Amino acid sequence: MNENEIRELFREMRDEPIPADSLARVRAAVDQRIHQRPSASAWKLAAALAMAGCVVAGLLWLKPGKPHRQVTQPEMAQALSPVEIPPPPEVPTRPAPRPKRARARPVVESVPVSIRIETPDPDVVILLVN
Repeated sequence: MNENEIRELFREMRDEPIPADSLARVRAAVDQRIHQRPSASAWKLAAALAMAGCVVAGLLWLKPGKPHRQVTQPEMAQALSPVEIPPPPEVPTRPAPRPKRARARPVVESVPVSIRIETPDPDVVILLVN
């Protein structure tokens, strides 16, 4: 089957009338599915409960603290008198770390080395010189 044959089959199917009982069955099934859907009120209720939970959590998180106590003038003067304020404790300080010096590499006195390799051919001699 090629494309032209398929197009002709579609044209024939388009020209055929659809039986009335098939249309009625399809429409009844669609109507039944539409009425079986959960109502939107369930979604609204779930959204409202989620929003209420967020509000309650926010109020609990931002609850006010204890009220501050009012300080009278004589108490403030006593609290700020220099006699009662202890001197700050001395904090021991650590000396600054010394910068690390690079270690000097050990000097190795090398002895010149030469290796002579003789091959079976008398004209070829391999010399390795250091």
